[in-house]
Amino acid sequence: METLSIRPAAEADIPQLCSLYWDFHLYHVLGLPDQLRMPEDADVQEQQTCELEKGLYSIIQREDAAIFVIEHEGAITGFVEVYLREDEAHPLRVAHRYGYVQSLFVAEAHRKLGYGRELMQVAHDWARARDATEIQLESWEFAAGPLHFYEKLGYRTVKREMAFRFDRG
Repeated sequence: METLSIRPAAEADIPQLCSLYWDFHLYHVLGLPDQLRMPEDADVQEQQTCELEKGLYSIIQREDAAIFVIEHEGAITGFVEVYLREDEAHPLRVAHRYGYVQSLFVAEAHRKLGYGRELMQVAHDWARARDATEIQLESWEFAAGPLHFYEKLGYRTVKREMAFRFDRG
């Protein structure tokens, strides 16, 4: 019988999470090789992994942030990293509290099974329980990227960052 659970990340999950975060980064490197890269030096990757471990430990301890993991038969196969943010009132802006999804990732072998949708629902529930009025996120745009997934969940583009690449010649 298949066992599947979604739960808050714990300190003991950090090694598995680090591995998934590297997979998450590689996914984006493959989609945007002119923007992102993997470290070529093993020492640099080890240093970045140490920083990642410290960062994950910090996030797990915070009250205004959470990492939720999806566990399939004892292995963590995906995660969502979510924060609570608040924009104060300003003469030109309405104050509001919102959730912010920093990262969502499901291991390739477990995609198209609804895990991402379930993780996003947990992030929504977490933010809503903290009086957030919406969830926001940013997404890299590339052919195999997640934009279509978010649109299927009902997300809409509110603001777009654009770039113009100069010819090198």
